[in-house]
Amino acid sequence: MRTSLRCLSLFLLLPILTFAQGHYIIRGKVDQLEDGSKLFLVYNNDGVSFVDSTAAKDGRFTFKGQLGYPVYSTLYLHKNPYRTKLQPNEKLDYIRFYLEAAQIGMNAKDSLKNIVWNGSKLNTENVELQEMKKTVDNKFDALNKEFAKLPPEQQKDSVIFAQFVMREKNLMDENYSVYLDFARSHPDSYISVIGLSFVAGQEKFYASAKSAYDGLSNRLKESPLGKVIPLQLQAQFKTKVGQQAPDLTLNNPAGKAIKISDYLGKYLLLDFWASWCGPCRAENPNLVKAYQKYHDKGFEILGISLDDAARKDAWVEAIKKDNLLWPQVSDLKGWDSLAAKIYGINAIPASFLLDPEGRIIARDLRGDDLHDLLKKIFIDRSNP
Repeated sequence: MRTSLRCLSLFLLLPILTFAQGHYIIRGKVDQLEDGSKLFLVYNNDGVSFVDSTAAKDGRFTFKGQLGYPVYSTLYLHKNPYRTKLQPNEKLDYIRFYLEAAQIGMNAKDSLKNIVWNGSKLNTENVELQEMKKTVDNKFDALNKEFAKLPPEQQKDSVIFAQFVMREKNLMDENYSVYLDFARSHPDSYISVIGLSFVAGQEKFYASAKSAYDGLSNRLKESPLGKVIPLQLQAQFKTKVGQQAPDLTLNNPAGKAIKISDYLGKYLLLDFWASWCGPCRAENPNLVKAYQKYHDKGFEILGISLDDAARKDAWVEAIKKDNLLWPQVSDLKGWDSLAAKIYGINAIPASFLLDPEGRIIARDLRGDDLHDLLKKIFIDRSNP
């Protein structure tokens, strides 16, 4: 249930792989594009949002620019949804792809969604990976549809919900295995590094992920993302219940630096979320209720957003709309957030409850589970 239970990073991984600064040229042709049709190229680079646009002529369009490393990008037809709000039920024609310093050819007869690549090794390899993932992706889609068809009361039933979560986790394990298979067979592919970054935080796959990482070429290991993977491999051990929570410094929307260690002496919930994550937004009222009930007793929340630079306004708006009164921070790098990597976050909402000494005492508390534990901490213990 990628849209119903948790928001996963499976299709939103953003690489930070450095190579020599170079130029990219996109030459596209979509036969059915009308003259003057606007196209928008959108991507994020180190927490900064970039937007370029052009108009089609004779079905052709071109984008040019410079990149120091590949970035996950989106090409939209007619409208940039980050700048112009979509109408209800409006659907965009778009494609997500890896922008790299290369001459990239895009060709399709009708829709951007049907583009065939030419001259882009990274996207060609990504197409191969997506083909390998197709079977498990279809299973995900079927699970989502099965959950969506349930009556609302069954969706809210804790036993039924837990069963779907378990099935989702099993499918995620299948996905991790696909990424590992790809990395083992493509030891010099940037896609392998991206995939291993996704798997590295999973305890069950620690040995397999480390082995696949050890088999990568040295140039991939020396890339920024390659250097982060050993940190991710350790995250699963450093973020277990009982461990001291890794300290981090991130900025709030106004640019003020806030550290996790600033909250020593209080029970602190680290809440990983994003404005675009439906399950996160659905959980926010529960957090508001817990905050209002226990904040004066020594409970604090620190929201850590996985929004990216293009969604900063949406992040700020969501904070206000959902009445989130506690501190909020983000580096605006989406799934590429260092916080997400250090804490091994691959799906949201995710949370860690810290005791006043900064030790992790619980993970991923949602709904009544959070309130039950807070009650034990703040009420039951004070009324033996």
